[in-house]
Amino acid sequence: MSMSFGLATTLSTSQKLTPQMQQAIKLLQLSSLELAQEVQAKLDSNPLLERIEDDEEYGDGESSDSSVNDSMETAEHSLTLDDWNQTTATDAFSSTTKETDEYGADSGVDIDIDRLAIVGLETNGDPASDDNLTDFDAAAYNDDDNVTDYHTDNYSTDNYASAASSSTTSIAQHANEDFDSYQGGTSATIQDHVRWQLNFKRLSDTDTLIAEYLIDSMDEMGFVRLDIDELLQSLDTMASFYQWEERVERDEILAVLRIVQSCDPLGVGARDLSECLALQLARLDPSTAYLKEAHALLSASEYLVSNNIKALTEYTGLTPEDIMPALTLLRTLTPLPGVVFQKNQPDHAQSPDSYDIPDVLVTPIRRPTGLPDAQEAGWQVRLNPETLPKLRVNQEYASLVKRGDDSPDNQYLRDNLTDARLFIRSIEERNQNLLKVATSIVHHQQAFLQQGATAMQPLVLKVIADEVGLHESTVSRLTTSKTILTPQGLFSLKHFFSSHVSSADGDISSTAISAMIKQLIADEDPKKPLSDSRIKETLLADGIDIARRTVAKYREAMNIGSSTQRKQKY
Repeated sequence: MSMSFGLATTLSTSQKLTPQMQQAIKLLQLSSLELAQEVQAKLDSNPLLERIEDDEEYGDGESSDSSVNDSMETAEHSLTLDDWNQTTATDAFSSTTKETDEYGADSGVDIDIDRLAIVGLETNGDPASDDNLTDFDAAAYNDDDNVTDYHTDNYSTDNYASAASSSTTSIAQHANEDFDSYQGGTSATIQDHVRWQLNFKRLSDTDTLIAEYLIDSMDEMGFVRLDIDELLQSLDTMASFYQWEERVERDEILAVLRIVQSCDPLGVGARDLSECLALQLARLDPSTAYLKEAHALLSASEYLVSNNIKALTEYTGLTPEDIMPALTLLRTLTPLPGVVFQKNQPDHAQSPDSYDIPDVLVTPIRRPTGLPDAQEAGWQVRLNPETLPKLRVNQEYASLVKRGDDSPDNQYLRDNLTDARLFIRSIEERNQNLLKVATSIVHHQQAFLQQGATAMQPLVLKVIADEVGLHESTVSRLTTSKTILTPQGLFSLKHFFSSHVSSADGDISSTAISAMIKQLIADEDPKKPLSDSRIKETLLADGIDIARRTVAKYREAMNIGSSTQRKQKY
């Protein structure tokens, strides 16, 4: 075996993302909360980047002029569907900037942002893969304009939109303050609640001991899971060991049990469901209709649980006409008093409820009166100003950067200046692309905005990508973790993408079919619920031809039971 050494050359091509492009792609898929955290981290690490406060105003003089000259021309983050229809998606956002050198000097070369989009590549058919390239504005990496303010004067929306964004922010702040003030607090259990009530009852030492045994055996539903005979035997053993003068009798244990059962909530301390309901019936007015029949049903609890009406009529001697109102009375009672009590208790161990702040606002508009189609409604799509960071380059630090100085301090300032400009441009590019995608979605789903879920149109990522001139992976990232506030409610942008089913009137969205099935079930007769086959026939009459198993799949996806489970016998 011989070994030899030699030199060889190979030629290969590859594409790699620069750190700046990786940052830009990362910003695309961040939610508003994650973007705020990313901005805060960048502010903490880069001294040349600063936030523009809402109440900050530029003064007169040189500082104002300098800031204006360095400010970046920011596109208004709103668009009406009229603008969208009159121009192409890319032309609506076409902008031309001046190419600048490393320090922001004008080089006199015009750059068309839309013509420098980087074509994305698909890998393994996953449009959202981070390994894929994405369409992004190449001009974002030019070191030009270094100040931006994403706040504009015409962000005002209809009352419902502005109120939603401001109120959710306020509620979240108050919730966090309340959560901090309750740190270390504990929530009461049903056992603690019963013990607290027994403090107001005059119990002997023996009765208190019995009550403690009963309460300790109480489960989270409020039921006593201790057998009376076992407790009596344990107390007898204890009396013999400690040589008590008097033994505990069974009647005394039952008397203490009745005291426990007299506590709030009604039904607590019961040994089973029948006793729990019976305790609640005992607190009702004796003149309550069908009270006697309800007690009779509880005596045949095994048939009541299985909903065996025939056996109930034979065991209790009641007619079906009496059983139905008696069952209605029983349904007004609380079967699990401990669970209901616990749900009403604040849980300080958990974080407060989160409130989704919309990234995009959709508001209806009407054309001026006097025009031929003045009543025709339109839509305006806007980015929520509450979620848009307002950033700029710190001019005081930026003025310290010197040309031709390679000292470590100057290099540090130069690197952070470039990073700040790229970060600002990346966020601006993210916002513009998000507005393009959201406007295109609204353009396709206008029927949904007017009529609801049953009018949802089938839509896939590729349609939006082709319309706005972006790659499919970019659209996938932009619609991830983003919400849109519409007159129909708050939805994720992903909600508007769905598969289609062929029908007599053309393709129909699977989301619309699910809404139709849900509406049919909601309008059905509870005594004669619609089977999957009947639902299939009803949809077929409307021109929607789907299989029975498809109806079952949609129904189960909405957590709706079968016709047998939904049926109410009485």
